[in-house]
Amino acid sequence: MALRPAWVAESALLEQAYGVAEEAHRGQRRATDGRPFLDHVTEVGGLLHEAGLDEQLVAVGLLHDSVERGTLTEDELRDEMGEGVCSLVMTLSEDPTIESFDARKAALREQVSSAGGRAVTVFAADKLSDILGLRRGIQTFGVQIEERMGTSIESMTGHYRESVEVIETGRPGSAFLPALGRQLERLAAEPVPTNERRPRA
Repeated sequence: MALRPAWVAESALLEQAYGVAEEAHRGQRRATDGRPFLDHVTEVGGLLHEAGLDEQLVAVGLLHDSVERGTLTEDELRDEMGEGVCSLVMTLSEDPTIESFDARKAALREQVSSAGGRAVTVFAADKLSDILGLRRGIQTFGVQIEERMGTSIESMTGHYRESVEVIETGRPGSAFLPALGRQLERLAAEPVPTNERRPRA
């Protein structure tokens, strides 16, 4: 697990957000690349910090998965971090009552698009980290990554492409768009894992 980055110590808000994220994701690993989940949210926060975004957005980056993927409830997050951070985090969180993968992702994209600017900015940093994680996972796990994720590489790639369209529309000047474009191209160029399955015992 990565060490706590130095930029976290730059403000009390970021110190608090990192501590909450650390607790929310304790022991969790990402399905795509197998890395600690805290590494992902720290990567998202780091991308926002490096882009010069304000500390509230960086805090949201650290906490964007704390309810959807972590152990916090919405009320617990609101009590810990206040309404501003909590509201943005919930905008970036999927609706767990939607069973279909494609429908759930489409609803999330619409939710973020409707919220506009600040939500789209964090969404962009998250998608960049997600694409990097999927590429690492393909290289590490091959075809097993689809079983790990519970969906296909094709479905995830489609979601990422449509997400970039949301970002291009909502934040056409986003600092993350060039990197997103490059990473989508590299994802498309990754060798496609074979569908051979091991025989069941």
